[in-house]
Amino acid sequence: MKLPIAALAFLGLSGFADQYVVLFKQAEIAVGSLEHGAYTQVLQESNKKSISDLENWISRNGIRSQGQIKNLWLVRGATLNVSVEAANKLKKEPWVHGVYLDKTRPMLPPKPNSPVGSSLSEVGEAGTWGLEKMGLAQIREEFPNIDGTGVSVGILDTGVQSKHPEISGKVTHFRDFINSIANDYDDHGHGTHVAGTIAGNDVGLAPKSKILMAKIFGAAGGGKDSTIIEAMQWQFDPDGDPTTADYPRVINNSWGADIEEGIHDIEEFLPYHLAIQAWINGGIIPVFAAGNSGKSPNGMPGGLPDVVSVGAINANSEVADFSSMGPNLWKIGQTIITLMKPDVSAPGVAIASSLPGNKYAEWDGTSMATPHVSGAIALLLQANPKLTVAEVKQLLLETSEKKADNQFGYGIVNAYELVKAGIQRKGKGL
Repeated sequence: MKLPIAALAFLGLSGFADQYVVLFKQAEIAVGSLEHGAYTQVLQESNKKSISDLENWISRNGIRSQGQIKNLWLVRGATLNVSVEAANKLKKEPWVHGVYLDKTRPMLPPKPNSPVGSSLSEVGEAGTWGLEKMGLAQIREEFPNIDGTGVSVGILDTGVQSKHPEISGKVTHFRDFINSIANDYDDHGHGTHVAGTIAGNDVGLAPKSKILMAKIFGAAGGGKDSTIIEAMQWQFDPDGDPTTADYPRVINNSWGADIEEGIHDIEEFLPYHLAIQAWINGGIIPVFAAGNSGKSPNGMPGGLPDVVSVGAINANSEVADFSSMGPNLWKIGQTIITLMKPDVSAPGVAIASSLPGNKYAEWDGTSMATPHVSGAIALLLQANPKLTVAEVKQLLLETSEKKADNQFGYGIVNAYELVKAGIQRKGKGL
């Protein structure tokens, strides 16, 4: 929902307007047994009064914002364009939790590992080694019907070429949060490469899965916090109707920002933390790239608690030299926690996948490792659709090739073992 307000002026000053994400103070929602649709409605309704409070505060103080207020109900917040003086004044209101500068975040730039080709054979079919490492051949032999059928996977990225032969007919939803173009496109290539690893016919783990693509980065690779959170919100309810179950069960996030080593207060990244918690409460599994810094800690949001953070390995099952390592130290309230990160690792070096223009190329990056895990989860959810977010993460850790350190995480994901464990759990009535 966008609420128009008049043009620029703030408290009689003519200073420069910055955009902020405002988070409102709210009573805790008792999620309990709420289904996704009911939870969506509670989030939306609980934000209405706060939006009204914000409008009244603007009017009462003679503040007029540049642009529009965006209702970010997923995090119980809003965006606002005002001066730093007005933002500091707003922070003091008892119904406001915090006011955060709307920063630009990067995607994780991949490293090309081969020339671009017009076919998979041109770039080298050895680039699909990751599928073999994940146990896809064993899945197709032992569980031939497990191919992602009936599972939707969300992706936040640079867009997608939906008519690429690898993924034609699989993109059910597309929304451009950068240029507001209606038809799907990818002016970088990153999103199409990621989508191929998830759902590609020859380069993907779950070729019968469906894709919901949110374009959050332009050709240069940057996207604002408010834009990303708005896209996270759209993935939660793509058609704007909470009564329809059109949301994805797992969302791939091959992006993030490096953060400095040391203790970070969770408040610093609270809008993302709240969005991820809402996803989990709504039954959505958040899968994030660990980062490509080659050092500690994992980036943000990949290093946050609750997400499934994915590091990269090469064909020799060694950690890639660029893959970010843990630990990540977080201050939550008065408590400091140390997280082993990444959570798991997967193939991320010389990964062949699709590119716009019906092309192919091998790329390196934790961006390439992350969709291997998202695709594996899609297979698991087909095998056992009733698994909760917590159960999916538990099975990922239990079935991985054990490592348990701050380079590999708990281990290297094996999709075959994961699917087999999911079927066994389903057989036990769990």
